[in-house]
Amino acid sequence: MSTHLCQIEVESFRERGYLGARRVLSEAEAMRCRRALEAFEAIRRDGARTPPLTDLHLLFRWAWDLVHDARIVHPVTDLLGPNVLLWGLNWFIKEARDGKFVTWHQDATYWGLEPHDVVTAWVALSDAGPATGPMKFIPGSHKGPILRHANTWEDDNLLTRGQMVEDAIDESSAMPAPLAAGEMSLHHVRTVHGSTPNMTDDRRIGLVLRYCATHVRQVKISRDTATLVAGEDTYGHFDLMQAPECDMGEREMARHRDSVVRTSRAIMG
Repeated sequence: MSTHLCQIEVESFRERGYLGARRVLSEAEAMRCRRALEAFEAIRRDGARTPPLTDLHLLFRWAWDLVHDARIVHPVTDLLGPNVLLWGLNWFIKEARDGKFVTWHQDATYWGLEPHDVVTAWVALSDAGPATGPMKFIPGSHKGPILRHANTWEDDNLLTRGQMVEDAIDESSAMPAPLAAGEMSLHHVRTVHGSTPNMTDDRRIGLVLRYCATHVRQVKISRDTATLVAGEDTYGHFDLMQAPECDMGEREMARHRDSVVRTSRAIMG
C-alpha cells in the first residue's frame, strides 16, 4: 500500500483545507506509543523534575522515529513539497469526561510561521470517535484571510490562550473528523477548527505534529528550532535539531529545553 496521497486526496485538501481519517499506524503501534507516553507521564506525576511533553522527539528515540515515519511524512510532502521540517510536536489530551474543549481558531494566528505552507498531522493514539470530541473543520476556510481572534483564557480551553475566532462561524458547515487509534488527519494552518468535550470513559490522546516547507520563516523571534524530516534544507531559517543518542540524556535535555523555550516565545509573543 502506498504511503503517498493520491491526486484526488491532494485536490480535496487544496479545496477543503483538511483530510480526514487515514491509517498510519496499526492499533498495536498506536498502543505502544500510548504506553511510552503514559510511562513518561507517570514519571512526571511522581514529582521528578522532568521536562514538558512538548517536543518529545528530542528526548526519546521512539518519538524521533515516529515524526520521521514515512506513513506520516510522505502525505505531508505531497502537500508541501519534498523538503519538509517538523516545527514542533505537541499533545491534545482530553481526559475522560473532563470538560476540556477547543474553541474555533486558526493556527496561523499565533505561530509566527510565514508563508503559510504549514500542515498539521493529528495522530490519534486512542479512540477519537464522535463521543470523544473529535476535531471539526470549516471546509474552505483556509482560502480566506486570518480572522480576528480574542484571547479568552478559559480554564477548560486546551489552547494556550483560549484563542477564539471573533467573527461569526457557520457551524452548520462544520465537518467532524473522527479517528480510530492509529489514524491521522491533516489540516492547513489557516483552516478554522475546534472540538467539543470528551464524553467517554477513556482519555482521548492526540499527537500533534506541525510540519512546514523549508522555505517557511519564523517571524516572531530571531531564531527558532526545527527538525529536518524530508529532503534538504537549503534556506537555513531554523536551527536544526539532532536525533537523541540516548533517552533523556544530558545533551538531549539541554537541546529540548532550548527548543521549548524558543517555541514558547514565538507562540506567546
